[in-house]
Amino acid sequence: EKYSEAFLGKPNPEYCNWILDPEKWGGAIEHSILADYYGREIAAYDIQTTRCNLYGQEGNYSERVMLIYDGLHYDALAMSPVEVAPRILIRPYLRYKKTEALDLSRRLL
Repeated sequence: EKYSEAFLGKPNPEYCNWILDPEKWGGAIEHSILADYYGREIAAYDIQTTRCNLYGQEGNYSERVMLIYDGLHYDALAMSPVEVAPRILIRPYLRYKKTEALDLSRRLL
């Protein structure tokens, strides 16, 4: 069992109730679950440490979702095509090819 009590730190039903509480926040476990569910890697870049935590790499997925973590919250990585652009032109870095995502993230960090 992948998400055992030992892995979750509590029985599975208890963990499910805990994570469904809107006052609680997920993290690595939820990223791992979502990577497998959606069939793409999730890269969470910590802007304080410049570390990248990668989830779903064992699935050998061709696409990657990129998130920025500021120590409190996760946000989708998005970039503007020009320095000052209307919000409608800003493209979130969701569903990028892994090689493209790696190049972009290295330039940002």
